[in-house]
Amino acid sequence: MALKSNESQADFNSLITQSSASRTPDINLLTGTTGTIHTIILNNGSGSGTNYLQVYDDKEPTYGTSAPVFCCFVAASAKVTVFSKTGLTISTALSVAAGNAGGTASGGGAPSGTFSYTIYGS
Repeated sequence: MALKSNESQADFNSLITQSSASRTPDINLLTGTTGTIHTIILNNGSGSGTNYLQVYDDKEPTYGTSAPVFCCFVAASAKVTVFSKTGLTISTALSVAAGNAGGTASGGGAPSGTFSYTIYGS
């Protein structure tokens, strides 16, 4: 899976990234700073299968081995918004991966179809 990054800020004001299902999952380092995630918006496009977004508090996690601090399942062709009033604190760096397997499951592949996500934080 190739991740296309369209980051607007590297300080958690608003992070926007879209992934596409072209290769096996890659980890995308969004920021090398600390911060707090408050909202994640996930869109599993029309015709997409089940996909997962994995969030890591690590500069160099390994997909399928490193345990994410947060993992969200998105059903086929669904949209999900995750909001946290207190937020998810990132103490090292924010990295994300999108794929068709969650957690530390090995053998996961690229997301099925078009899977996009937007992360907002402070």
